[in-house]
Amino acid sequence: MATFNVTKIRKEAPAGNPTHEHIVGVFTSDGTYRTVQEVADSIEAGDEWQTAPADAPPAAIGVELFCPNAWCMMKPYLSSCPGPFLASDLEKLPRG
Repeated sequence: MATFNVTKIRKEAPAGNPTHEHIVGVFTSDGTYRTVQEVADSIEAGDEWQTAPADAPPAAIGVELFCPNAWCMMKPYLSSCPGPFLASDLEKLPRG
């Protein structure tokens, strides 16, 4: 089992809805880019993924079946539980 630290994210808007963006991939601390599906597969295989913000503690990254917006069917969907540290939230990491 490996642990991966995410420092940046890549977001894109799905076709037809430019105001609703999703994370489509992440960058690890060594600069490697992984798609959301690659991260989801890695988590399901037992690896640990976490955010690695410069100014806050890490937060675990997990996989959700779909986007939390009821009308959106984007899957898989990555999320984190940052606790009281908003900077630890996956969605708050800088874009790469």
